[in-house]
Amino acid sequence: MGNEKKRVTSTDIKLALKEMHLARSSYFITECKNGSTYFPPAQGLLKFDGLAITKSYTKPCIIGYEIKVSRGDFLQDGKWHLYLQYCNEFYFVVPHGLVKKDELPDNVGLIYYNPDTQALRTVKKALYRQIEKPVGVYEYIIFSRLEEDRIPFYEEKAEYARAYLEDQKDKKYIGSMLGSKMAKELEEAYKRLEAVKHKEVNIERWEKVEKLLRKHDLLGWSWYKDDSWLEDLEKALSSSYPKELEFTLDALKREVNRLEKLKEECNAND
Repeated sequence: MGNEKKRVTSTDIKLALKEMHLARSSYFITECKNGSTYFPPAQGLLKFDGLAITKSYTKPCIIGYEIKVSRGDFLQDGKWHLYLQYCNEFYFVVPHGLVKKDELPDNVGLIYYNPDTQALRTVKKALYRQIEKPVGVYEYIIFSRLEEDRIPFYEEKAEYARAYLEDQKDKKYIGSMLGSKMAKELEEAYKRLEAVKHKEVNIERWEKVEKLLRKHDLLGWSWYKDDSWLEDLEKALSSSYPKELEFTLDALKREVNRLEKLKEECNAND
């Protein structure tokens, strides 16, 4: 089931042609007629599968495309030569290998469509031919198809329905994947937010503790350099007498030491 090849449709090829001509800055439409539906030309109404017009005054070029997705459709087509009078270049566009180059006249080009990559490859360049301006084609485009976003890619309602259902299935799958991913990311973000909130509360509490310790002179400059202040804090908290008394005793000891040294100096002078 997983290795089953997808059937190429004319819509697949039309979309690929559209992308190709977007990159070339040329006008492209599908199902383009050679005149009015209600007032058809004398020789009959024709319809290009795809038609591209190069946007140039100096070197205009109208390119016609005939799309074939089955061998039988190609062999049974007996009217494609009527399109040549309306375009400077004419191509058959088919799935890879469906038609060979030597099956076409010298002046007709051939393009292969790769269903795996949706890419187009020209295997035979069409011959450029001078033609009279196809006024009927221009009139049809101006009066009926001037808006390029109205490209009727779908020839049949059944084909449109299949494409619509396939598109809905893809959107549902993508929505499910995105929804699951977004839900997981939101859950993780919520957890991080809760952790940050707890840290903010702890920081506020510690700032209050730090303020209190500084008030009682239990944090010195070592606070910014190392953890030696922890020893002073431990000593102060475990002491049974006030901090001020300890400072006083240390000062008295320093004075006693200074007096003893002074006494020794006096005895040495005698």
